[in-house]
Amino acid sequence: MRVAITTILVLIFGTLLLFLVQIYPSPSPNVALAISLCVEFVAAPIFYFIVKGLENIGRLPLIFSTQITNRNKYVRMSISYLYRIEVNGKYLLVKNRKWNHYQLVGGAYKAFSTVMPIYRKYGVKPDKIFSTEDGIAKSDLRFMVPGRNVLAMIDWFNSQKDREISQWREFCEELLTTKILDKDVFRYVDYTYVGVVQTPLRKAKHLPNQEMFLFEIFDLKPTREQIPLLEELLMKGDTDQVKWVDRNTIETLGFDQATREKPFDIGAHTKWAIEEKWSES
Repeated sequence: MRVAITTILVLIFGTLLLFLVQIYPSPSPNVALAISLCVEFVAAPIFYFIVKGLENIGRLPLIFSTQITNRNKYVRMSISYLYRIEVNGKYLLVKNRKWNHYQLVGGAYKAFSTVMPIYRKYGVKPDKIFSTEDGIAKSDLRFMVPGRNVLAMIDWFNSQKDREISQWREFCEELLTTKILDKDVFRYVDYTYVGVVQTPLRKAKHLPNQEMFLFEIFDLKPTREQIPLLEELLMKGDTDQVKWVDRNTIETLGFDQATREKPFDIGAHTKWAIEEKWSES
């Protein structure tokens, strides 16, 4: 779409030049050369900035906050994936292993050891909330990076180099290792890519830094053999490990409109994944 817009702008500009050439008398060779040079020096930068502007129009707020207001400040980034598992209008949530709330199955991507040159290049440091004795070697894509390098880290993530690209690990850890689902029936799963939810840069809850989150969303596509087991799990009802909730309950982050109570909390990122957009919670 942006390429098409740029092409149209170039055609309009070229047509305008041809029109001006037709309505004005032919200039002398020296004047013609001067005009040609002016067009080259002026038009090329204009087209460059038009193309770059159209490529990054959706990133302008992030560009401003990372390249200007927080350029030399460390920003916390967290990059994860989430599964939407829906059965009969209800979504499967699991208990977060670190915080007291429920969320969609999923977690942070992991980087490989070969990422270290990238980390050094862009000044990546361990996440101060989830850091361990091994620091960055823990490999979760939760880290601190200078604001000026946030866009570079997003571009690196999108390149899929030196990082985990499968979403199987968290599914296995949260549903199979815990024996919530049968490991033989769910020895493999199919899922479709939904999209990305990216938060704006904002004040971190537990740090003095700004932070941003990026979530890739996937829909589980159970097989004929797997569907009955998911339905059976739904029929068993809620436990301390899992909750089955409808969209309305997720959008209120756990508030049950029928009972007018909030028996448990739901992570805001679950709401964003269901709605496929970030919003204030």
